[in-house]
Amino acid sequence: MAQLMPSPSSQSRADRPESGSRALRLPDIAILQNLNQADYAVQIQALELIRTKRIYTNSAVYAAPKGFCVVIAQDAAGPSLNKHLIDHLFMSHYHDPEDGFVNLEAASEWIEDDRSSSSSVVRKSVVPTPTHSFERTFTEADVQHLLRQSKTVTVTAEVECYLQNIIVFLRLHRAVDGGITPRATQYFGTLIKCLAPLHGLEFVTPSLVDLAARKIYPHRIVLTAPGRERSLQYGSHLAAVRAHLEGMSAEAIVEDVLESVETPL
Repeated sequence: MAQLMPSPSSQSRADRPESGSRALRLPDIAILQNLNQADYAVQIQALELIRTKRIYTNSAVYAAPKGFCVVIAQDAAGPSLNKHLIDHLFMSHYHDPEDGFVNLEAASEWIEDDRSSSSSVVRKSVVPTPTHSFERTFTEADVQHLLRQSKTVTVTAEVECYLQNIIVFLRLHRAVDGGITPRATQYFGTLIKCLAPLHGLEFVTPSLVDLAARKIYPHRIVLTAPGRERSLQYGSHLAAVRAHLEGMSAEAIVEDVLESVETPL
């Protein structure tokens, strides 16, 4: 977890811990790596941090600042997070290793260049100084401007119906055993309005709804075990159900639903 930092003197009153505790403040962003491998109690504490923006210990209260963000990085093949914690995660993104790691590859280029020329040139070994410029892609003013724009985005009745149809189709999908929660629906509606100003639009298009669905639901969907598939109650054979569900993934379910639901013109 990111390092805890002392609270600055300019800390707002809402971000200060209660009186009698040490004035400690969390950073603006906490990056939690492999949290899914942590103990259950640790995951519950992370859930409380997301919900209440505070962490309580025996001697102190750590308060999160306004706009606090938690990023969880983990291997897709690892164990699953606590289901309640998963439901509180706004969105997810999967990076395929086949797409490469641009930053890691760029950082290693100077090593290869140095090795290729070391046989012909004798020079003093010097560790190169990183020349990365950490310029902000979004300033705080940009974020506030996008937030104000998202509150004025227009969602037509046809697009709202399209969004609700996607939710219904996901809940009724044969391979879905859970995860399509009311909180996910709330986040779904919020994300489509946030994506519109990012794309320079004042209204939500069906393509933005599709994009939001691919970010909101894959980490939430609980896959159905063959023995719990609902068609077994109406005479389906377990072997046939098992063959049908074999290789099914959350991403494939979302794509199947987006292809099934009629897109408004």
